[in-house]
Amino acid sequence: MSADPSGARAIRATDDDRTAVITALDSALASGQLDQFEHYERVRAATSARDVDELRPLFADLQGVRVRLHGDAGPTSALSPTGGVTSRWSAPESRRRRPWGALAGALVVAALLTGAFVAFSASDDPDPAGREVTSVDRPGRDGQGEARVLDAPAPLSPEGLERIFSSAGRASGSELATSLVVHPEHAVLAWTDPEHPSRTLRQIYRGGWSGWADSPSTREQSFRLADLDAAVIAPVVAGAPETLGIPGETDAFLSVAADDAGRPSYTVHVRNDVHQSGFIVVDHAGEPVRITPPG
Repeated sequence: MSADPSGARAIRATDDDRTAVITALDSALASGQLDQFEHYERVRAATSARDVDELRPLFADLQGVRVRLHGDAGPTSALSPTGGVTSRWSAPESRRRRPWGALAGALVVAALLTGAFVAFSASDDPDPAGREVTSVDRPGRDGQGEARVLDAPAPLSPEGLERIFSSAGRASGSELATSLVVHPEHAVLAWTDPEHPSRTLRQIYRGGWSGWADSPSTREQSFRLADLDAAVIAPVVAGAPETLGIPGETDAFLSVAADDAGRPSYTVHVRNDVHQSGFIVVDHAGEPVRITPPG
């Protein structure tokens, strides 16, 4: 355990701490406090944070979010005009009853951009302005989670998408999800707790699933994880920069949400290093619904 400049012993951040902070950043994106690029950079910083104190500045200037991290004596609040009490939540009973395999090695948490679909498509804000996020301590945790595969395929490759899609249900213990976001190096899954519909659970993937956070439910519609089809969306992801006419080196990510019929709707977001950005929406069968090139 390292020491900070004041001489105090620093507390190492866990996957659950990072996931809780990323969830708070997602809420700030949805409420308009962060744009997608600010959100992206802060999430990247959260992903690589080693100590809890490295996470605090990432949400300290945000309104309406409250985050409790391991080692906190009380709730760690963003600068918010409102009060409130942050409570610890236990993991859902169904998670304790399901040993999904040994957690092997050090699992590195990854970033979350669940709210980015809102920023790109200008849909209604799915998250309440004020929310409380807690990193979840789960009894019996040592027997849970997936072993991280260090040579796993890139998440946005056809093989990577297939691995994520096929393993998401086993990792969460749910057949349904409210969102799935896939980046070049990681993915984040969100679903409504079936035992407690008032809360949303999140887990992260980077060669294996790990990390938990829960927050108030947004009551978003769910889609069936079994309906995800890597063969449908992988070609769209690969061809998105050309389709959108975005030149140069590009970053891309995929977000999945439910359409009005409860089927997966895929959105591929692309940007380059000069901040040209656009997105493509396709339906569950891969048919184009909307193409928005740089404006």
